[in-house]
Amino acid sequence: MPPTPAKKRQRPLAEPPAEAPSPELLQTLLEGLPDAFFLLDTRWCLAYVNPSMARLLDGAAGLHDDVRRARPELLELGRHLRFELPVSEQPHVRYEHVWPERETCFDVRVRPVEGGLLVHCRDITEERGAREALRRNDEVFRAILEGTTDAVYTKDLNGRFTMMNPAGAKALGYRAEDVVGRTDHELFDPAVARTNAANDREVFAFGRTVTYEDSQPSVEGPRVWLSTKGVLRDADGKVFGLFGISRDITQRKWAEEETRRHSEFQEQLMGIVTHDIRSPLGAIMNWSRVLAAGGSEEDAQRTSQRIATAAVRIERLTRLLLDFTRTRLMGGVAIEPRPVDLKDLASKVAHEFRVAFPQRSVEVEHKGNTQGVWDPDRLAQVTSNLVENALKYSPVETPVRLTARGLRTRVVLEVHNAGSPIPEHLLPHLFEPFRGGPQSSRTLKMSYGLGLFIVREIVQAHGGTIEVRSDEAEGTTFTVTLPRRSMPARPPVPPAGGPRA
Repeated sequence: MPPTPAKKRQRPLAEPPAEAPSPELLQTLLEGLPDAFFLLDTRWCLAYVNPSMARLLDGAAGLHDDVRRARPELLELGRHLRFELPVSEQPHVRYEHVWPERETCFDVRVRPVEGGLLVHCRDITEERGAREALRRNDEVFRAILEGTTDAVYTKDLNGRFTMMNPAGAKALGYRAEDVVGRTDHELFDPAVARTNAANDREVFAFGRTVTYEDSQPSVEGPRVWLSTKGVLRDADGKVFGLFGISRDITQRKWAEEETRRHSEFQEQLMGIVTHDIRSPLGAIMNWSRVLAAGGSEEDAQRTSQRIATAAVRIERLTRLLLDFTRTRLMGGVAIEPRPVDLKDLASKVAHEFRVAFPQRSVEVEHKGNTQGVWDPDRLAQVTSNLVENALKYSPVETPVRLTARGLRTRVVLEVHNAGSPIPEHLLPHLFEPFRGGPQSSRTLKMSYGLGLFIVREIVQAHGGTIEVRSDEAEGTTFTVTLPRRSMPARPPVPPAGGPRA
């Protein structure tokens, strides 16, 4: 059986060619476009101008006009094209041009076409305004970053800094460009780096902003920072890093501490006035009534002595409070140096205590040249406070010893007493106000530590130092070391925020 012949594939009938748009339709489309454009022929004459461009020209140029003569400044064509060359040799250019009469900005494109040039102007006024606004915002943001004293930075997901403003870099002792690309572990001590990394993990884990205070080092020493950290998200909401803002609140914390200490001081001062001054003042009033009631001569002498003792107690406490307040407000003690022999001053103070405490022994020793230029009244106050402190905390049967020793460029005064040593935990705070030492079992008077605080301030005003040694075997010794000559000086200016404590 002969094979069945294969069917021939039938070719699809050819579709009729699309009918070309009519010139009228093209004209309508061109005139309906919002952009402005025109055609230049080979002679640089306007061959076509659409309605939008015609409105811009506003009769300044028309069809068949040579733009080189009619409007040479049109769209700054003369700056971007070469009028001396034929149209066919002009390059394809693109630039922005502001139409001054309408304050409109155009994206201008010039490209050769068959028989001439097409100049197309697209209105980009809003786009340009948005770009300018973004540029201004960038400039403002940059100015804020560079001008603020806060540390502002960003990090990527690996903890590497991607941006650090100058203030933050300066606090670390780096340049901003030296911080970028590095991690906390490369910039901070291990403990600080671990703390920062833990805070970063919290921000990433919960996707929230956190604020906290912490102490971290800087080139100016330890500082207290108030830090805020939060996540950075892209347009799709995906986290790609974090931002941080840290403010140095060291001065604020210092001021808060000063305010607290001032408040405590006021409370303590009120306690002193209402208790320690009122008590001897009441005794003076009571014993004055007894004295006025009459009695034997012996009773009168005893009563007068009690009144005098209470008055001395008030006078001493008042003097301490005045010195303490003056020191806090002025930031130090003012001195008036003049020639003094320290051994003579020590002998005079010792004599006064022997008269006041006839049952106690106050000894004076000296060695070498003990002359210098100091404030004798203030040094007498130092010596008196130290001797009184030694008498208060030593057994009655033991002596208090003053030693003045002259060295080559310095003079040393030592005040020694026997008895129980000062507890070790009190030694670092012995010269702080209201941090007095152990109370004497033989007195009801409260120790406020003001005497030793004033002693330290006076010694430092002379450019000297004061130290204390105390143990069971050797007893307690306060050692004052003074330069041979102390220059008169105004008290130091207290730091900003309040008086120095």
